[in-house]
Amino acid sequence: MSISMVEATKNSKADSQLPLYYGWFVKPEYSSSFLSKSHKLLADTLQEIPNFLKDVQNFTQKVYISDILLHYTRENPEEVLHCTAMYNGVYPNYSPGAEEYSEKQLVKDSVNQVSTLHSIGWILTPRTFGARIKLTNDQLLLWNQNDTEGNPPQSAVNAKKPISPVTYYQRSITFKENSTDQDPDVMGNFQPTSGYGSKAHLTLGCSPGVAAVTTGYDLVDLIRLEGTNSSEVKTYDLSNGGWLRNYGEGQWVFYPTKQFLLESTFLGYGSGTRGLEASFALLCLLCSSAIISMFKELS
Repeated sequence: MSISMVEATKNSKADSQLPLYYGWFVKPEYSSSFLSKSHKLLADTLQEIPNFLKDVQNFTQKVYISDILLHYTRENPEEVLHCTAMYNGVYPNYSPGAEEYSEKQLVKDSVNQVSTLHSIGWILTPRTFGARIKLTNDQLLLWNQNDTEGNPPQSAVNAKKPISPVTYYQRSITFKENSTDQDPDVMGNFQPTSGYGSKAHLTLGCSPGVAAVTTGYDLVDLIRLEGTNSSEVKTYDLSNGGWLRNYGEGQWVFYPTKQFLLESTFLGYGSGTRGLEASFALLCLLCSSAIISMFKELS
């Protein structure tokens, strides 16, 4: 499929404005299904583990599980999930290395390519609810994030950026779910990711006033906590398989026995004129996928 977004991303010299960020955008049918699965897991675990429920009630100031689920919201609920590979920033104040990254032949060749994101667990903090991603070797070649950058000043965390949502036509989407057993090096490992690529994640929801970027900061801090052998860390066995751990101060991590495979497309998105082209092209791409799925069901 030839779409303007691909040309806009590949011909960076023709337009001084780079995409706001590059990343893997989860296909709509997988995005919807995974969000539903994640919320069900959270609700089931809150009901099963009384200490977990009590702690979450305390820091959310919500009593009922249904209200806790609504506490963690997405700024644009119909926006597809995405995992950011490189944040460029806004012209003319680009992030260091943004222009060099956009000029890499590997990046240009990877635009519009489909790959699978492996979601291997979840995190919950007073600020964020997120899914942990373990990148493949090929995906790591596109990764350009700071994996050691923990929590910044609160003003930076709360500074939400005005970005047009990437949406899809809800009623045209068929939910898809694909899961498999965890890899042997992940199963029962209470630090399944660390080092390069470990900050990879999907933001599933944030507390009021908290920006989505905070999920990555929270994940980095939790990985540091995972690396400490503290006797105060409490581990709970979950009836549906896996473990839940409390690292203190409202920092919780889910270690499931299954991983979820999410089909995703690598794209550059957002910012200025190019952002409009990218947003429209991405919308076209996602909508066409939904339409194809709908016709397959009818045929």
